[in-house]
Amino acid sequence: MPSLGSGEEAAQRDREVLLKMQRAVISQGVRECVAEALELPLESVQEEAKIIGELGADSLDLLDLTFRLEQRFGISISPRDIERRTRARLGEVPLEIDGVFTPRALAGLRGAMPEVSPEELADGLTPGELPLRFRVATMVNLVCRLLDEQRGARESDEREEPDA
Repeated sequence: MPSLGSGEEAAQRDREVLLKMQRAVISQGVRECVAEALELPLESVQEEAKIIGELGADSLDLLDLTFRLEQRFGISISPRDIERRTRARLGEVPLEIDGVFTPRALAGLRGAMPEVSPEELADGLTPGELPLRFRVATMVNLVCRLLDEQRGARESDEREEPDA
C-alpha cells in the first residue's frame, strides 16, 4: 500500500530532477561563455577551475565574462553581487575592518560560495583578493540564483495582477 505522502514525494523528486537538469544546462552555458571570453577550448573549462589563475583570466576578462553571462541568460550581474548577498545576510555587521573581511563576513562568504574551500576564505582575506577565488562553479551558482530570483519575482507579480 503506498504511503500517504507518495504523491508529494514523487512531486519533490520531479522538482529535484528538473533542478538538476536546469543546473546542467546553465553549467554548459556558463562554461561556453568562459571558453569564448578566454578563447579556450570548451573541454578545458571545468566547473572546479579558478577563472583567474588556472584559466588565465584577468580583471578585463571578468568584465567580458560578466557581459556574456548577462546577454546569454538575460540577467544583470552586479560586480559585487556576492558581497551584497553576504551584507544582506549579516545586516548591520561590518563586512570588513581595515580592508580585511571580518570573521562573520568570511562565514557568510563560505555560505555563499560553497564551491570554494574554507581554507581559501580564511582570516586575512581582502575584498580585492576575493575574485582570485572565483571558479566556473561560482558563476554557475550565481546565474542559478539570479534566475531563481527572476522567476520568483515573476511569479509574485503574476499573483498580484488582478484578473482582467
